[in-house]
Amino acid sequence: MYSVSEGKAGRCLRATAFIARGTRLFTFDPRRWQKEKTYQTIQVGPDQHHLPDSDLILLNHSCYPNLIVNTEKGLVYALKDIYPGEELNYFYPSTEWDMSRPFACCCGSPQCLGYVREALWTPLNFLLGQFINRHIVQLIQKNLAEACVFENFIEIK
Repeated sequence: MYSVSEGKAGRCLRATAFIARGTRLFTFDPRRWQKEKTYQTIQVGPDQHHLPDSDLILLNHSCYPNLIVNTEKGLVYALKDIYPGEELNYFYPSTEWDMSRPFACCCGSPQCLGYVREALWTPLNFLLGQFINRHIVQLIQKNLAEACVFENFIEIK
């Protein structure tokens, strides 16, 4: 279904056969986590990071991804049909609130962010067009609520 290859951002996974939308490619156990984040971990909760022990570690980022990483279910599946030769990728801010290593994006999509940081610094209107994991949604809500409390505090003074 896929093989290890070289891509624009280094080693990656490429489809070797047609992968239909909805096809499950990987499973992982989100209950197996660590507090320490690294450039190889996937954030699975507010302070929880999973270090994959499979080819999942080779999934690169795209601002127009073809995979979804669902951290609640521990599933990675095709967001759309993927054709042979396409790089397998997902949208990093869908799992990461605060990345250990932001980077210049080279995905080449027309809506490319240019520089990929975590969800914390990704424009909300861009996030709304993507699949976002529950812990990221909760952190966005918390961040917005804190901003409103701060704004109200300023107005009271």
